[in-house]
Amino acid sequence: MRINHNSMALNASDHFATVNKKIAKSMERLSSGYKITSPADDAAGLAISTKMNAQIKGLERAARNSNDGISVIQSAEGGLSEIQNILARMRELATKAANDVLAEEDRDSIQEEIDSLRAEIDQIVDTTAFNDQKLLNGDATRRSLSTDKNIKATYISDAVHTGTYNISVTAPAKQALLGTGISVGGGAITAQQAGTVKVNGFDVTISEGMTMSEVFDTMQTHLYKIGIDVYASADGTTESDFASGGSVYLRTRGYGSSEEIDITISNPELAAALGMNDGAHAEGDDCTASIDTTGEGFSTTASVSTDGNSIRVVDRNGFEMQFETEPGATGIDSTIEVLSAGTMIIQTGGNSGEQVSLDIPSVSAKSLAVDDLVMYTHGHAAKAIETIDEAVKKVSAIRSKLGAYENRLDDNYDNLQVQNESITSAYSRIMDTDMAEELTNYTQLEVLSQAAIEMIKKSNERPESILQLLQ
Repeated sequence: MRINHNSMALNASDHFATVNKKIAKSMERLSSGYKITSPADDAAGLAISTKMNAQIKGLERAARNSNDGISVIQSAEGGLSEIQNILARMRELATKAANDVLAEEDRDSIQEEIDSLRAEIDQIVDTTAFNDQKLLNGDATRRSLSTDKNIKATYISDAVHTGTYNISVTAPAKQALLGTGISVGGGAITAQQAGTVKVNGFDVTISEGMTMSEVFDTMQTHLYKIGIDVYASADGTTESDFASGGSVYLRTRGYGSSEEIDITISNPELAAALGMNDGAHAEGDDCTASIDTTGEGFSTTASVSTDGNSIRVVDRNGFEMQFETEPGATGIDSTIEVLSAGTMIIQTGGNSGEQVSLDIPSVSAKSLAVDDLVMYTHGHAAKAIETIDEAVKKVSAIRSKLGAYENRLDDNYDNLQVQNESITSAYSRIMDTDMAEELTNYTQLEVLSQAAIEMIKKSNERPESILQLLQ
């Protein structure tokens, strides 16, 4: 028996320290809720769980992104819904204007409301935004670059791939142009000459006693309503003052073969006085365009059609590109580069490349072709009805497209929630403490700790018993 070194106490103390260390770790797990609190606990598990945690955070953010995308679509849909209501009202007014029982003053009122509705469409386009980003003015559609400033792409369908497309315009669109014999030197209108000049079905009354200046002013004022400019010119192009003696011309403001001037004069005497032929007719020309199908852009099955200054190229599988040329521009030979930029990209997943591109074309009055509707004749009103119908179809197609986007984002959100739940469950199994198991372990360690304390106490009492041998 020895008293210099109490090995039993040292042994008990060592066990107490070991148990105490385990108790500290168990308390750390119980208080934090994590089974792995340092790399030493499970190096491989920590590495796996770290990646899982990053993925969970990405999925949570992607789910919120999907909801943001849905909010964007709903904001755009609100504007489109109101634009469609406006188009419905425009169509109602055009149908009303197509009825020839209306007087010119009635048509003035209809035209005023049509112009006001057109302005409201542009107002909606200008103010419909999400987080200060405008949604309906074309900023959220695909971008393109042109090597010639006189032509630009106005619409690019989803089926058009990024790359370069070569297009040429060999002849510009033309306005309908008709010359007259009205001149400043002509005499006043006599009773035999007085009558009506009907231009595209619109009546202009020429009264007895009118001077040629008054005839010019009357025709200029009235025909402007139906999109025809009346001007004096020495060469047919450069406008001049009527008093200067230049010839008077009638010219449509629009371009293309659909633009016409038809003249009907009520009596031969008036026709002779104005230097105009009863039954005279003039029409414009569409631009002439061609595409290069030998390169990597347009395919050999693509077809080209023109309407005034507008060019449309269509191909299989929904391929469509629309272009607009500057009036009067000639010798256009341009390369159009279609970019992937421009659309509003919604990051819908936690990884790179998991995204949805929202392509929202412009729905301005000009892009819908309702920026210059005329209501002054049956013919103009009937044409306006057709134009509005096409605009309604375009807006409906865009709304349908946005609805598909919204459904896709809804499905994506649900999928992200399922993924997040599954990965979170796996992450929990690696990282989270099983509280019941750990409490059982902690209780066991507490008992061992108390036993070790008792053994230390007993081992320290043993040397005292040796002193009895010295008595």
